[in-house]
Amino acid sequence: MDKVLKLNKTGEVKLIDEIKKSLSLKIDDELFVFSGKDCLVIKKVQKPSLAERFKNLSQKVERRFKKDGLGEEVIDEAVEWARK
Repeated sequence: MDKVLKLNKTGEVKLIDEIKKSLSLKIDDELFVFSGKDCLVIKKVQKPSLAERFKNLSQKVERRFKKDGLGEEVIDEAVEWARK
């Protein structure tokens, strides 16, 4: 999509609805802005869902447990300790 945007009197640029729609932007979405010599790039920040983040974390923990040779008994001990 090619669009020409203009700065307003306060030096701000308003994203037009067509751009917001094409990026599926919603309120509170984050945009990453970086610039080059004569360009400006705006990229939507892609955040994984909570379920995806939990899955990634649990996979990392599982790999670490296997690497360190830790078994279920360690988890049972940790749960028992945490419940005190």
